[in-house]
Amino acid sequence: MERKLQITGRGKLSVAPDIILLSFNASAQAWEYEKTISALNRKVEELRTIIEAVGVERKNLKTKDFDIRKETIRNNKTDTYDFNGFKASHSLELELPLDKAIINRLLGQIAQKLDNLDFSIAFGVKDASLQQQQLILQAISKAKEHAALIAGATDVALKEILDIDYSYRELTIRSQRHDYPVYEADMVRTYDAAPDFEPDDIDVTETVTITWRIE
Repeated sequence: MERKLQITGRGKLSVAPDIILLSFNASAQAWEYEKTISALNRKVEELRTIIEAVGVERKNLKTKDFDIRKETIRNNKTDTYDFNGFKASHSLELELPLDKAIINRLLGQIAQKLDNLDFSIAFGVKDASLQQQQLILQAISKAKEHAALIAGATDVALKEILDIDYSYRELTIRSQRHDYPVYEADMVRTYDAAPDFEPDDIDVTETVTITWRIE
């Protein structure tokens, strides 16, 4: 039986983000389908107009999800659920460079002109290809280092590599999403204020598993 040694190496980096991702969820509710869609489209168009006004191209606001459904309400007399209009929602995301001046202007305008449009913030790296290469090389180096250590400690000799297992996927570096329900009724409406953010580095990892023949 062929003797083998299989080791998984892990590469790890802490990466400074260079983009911010603003996520919005616009919603509308009305009795009629057409009125619901029209009301939702107006909100989204207002958001696009605000984005354009602060110097960002409106096409950068991307749709992530769209949903419309019938609403119902329980009728206790008949023990059934009665129709209660339509509700539509439109989830959107805007990617921006880490420019606090633009972000603060944008959020200030949204707070002033769009009621009840909460947002969330995440940070990320626009192009992670270089980091992915570094992670793979680190993972291979760690696997080789640990294999040599184990082989030396157990008096076995590492021979040729029999297998390398790496499941390639395009690396996406994103932080945890932070919600900001800043437009509640009890909030002091100071439109010049916005979240003062200083994003932390984002930890990312990759693994590579290598199998050697040993004797």
